[in-house]
Parts: sequence; structure tokens; C-alpha cells
Amino acid sequence: MVTRGFNHCFFTVFLLLFSCAYSFKGSLPENIKSVEVDQFRSSITEYGLEQEITSLVTESIVRDGRLSIDNETPDARISGSVSYFARTAVTYTGAEEVEQYKLELRVSVSMDNTSDNEYIIRDEAVSEWLLYDPSTETFDAAKQRLILQTSETVVRRCLSGW
Repeated sequence: MVTRGFNHCFFTVFLLLFSCAYSFKGSLPENIKSVEVDQFRSSITEYGLEQEITSLVTESIVRDGRLSIDNETPDARISGSVSYFARTAVTYTGAEEVEQYKLELRVSVSMDNTSDNEYIIRDEAVSEWLLYDPSTETFDAAKQRLILQTSETVVRRCLSGW
């Protein structure tokens, strides 16, 4: 009976370790070792978001270290488009002053395998939002935080899947 309990415990620990190891590997095909990040596009009027997202996605991939950046002969290509950005007042003080704003940013991202022209990810929507208090944080600081958060989600989606 003790042996059966030990075997069950051992099997459970083995499954946990195996599932953790699998989750760290991610879902990229084995042949993907390098990536090119195309300049993101934008269909909104907020100037510069697409450049900042492109830059931060590239930096995040370099920091992650699983893929190298290769603009000449990449194994995969990441492209995207900023489709939505909004700042909305959420809460007000009794004096009708904005107490909290909600910032939202939405991008569409694709990643294709350049060797077989198959999409790994195709037009996936990545949507992030945050709340900020204008009395303790500027709009620009909150926007930078949101852009960073969105860029990290894009990279996580490209490298690891949902």
C-alpha cells in the first residue's frame, strides 16, 4: 500500500515536471531560429504608437533570447497593425473632475514561417488596457506603460502561444 502511494506521488511529480518543461518550450516550429519584425502599421490618429510597438517588440525578442533578429534571411516574420487606441474617463470626483482614466490599445499581429509561407499566427487580436489616476501619473507615462504591456503580450503570443 505504501508502494502504491509512493508510485502515485512519483507519477504526479513526473507529470508536473513534464508539463512545466513543455510549457517553457513554447509552440514555435523547430526550424524557427530567427525572426524579422516588420514595421507595424497604424489605422489610428495617435501618432507614433506603431514605431514604439515595433521597437519594443524587437527589444523584447532580443531580451528573451530564444530567437535572433535577422532582417536578411529570417526563418519567420512578425507584422502587425495598431487598430484602436482610446482614453476614456472612468470615475469622477464629486466636483466632476476625472479621477481615473482607462487607456485601451488593440493591435492585430501575424507571424509567418518564411520557409513554407505558412502562418504561425494570422491576424490575432491583442488587446490590453489599464487604469491610471491623472493626479499621480501623466497621460504619457500611462501610455508608455500600456505600450510596453501590449508589446510584451505580442511577443508572448508569438513565442509561446496562448
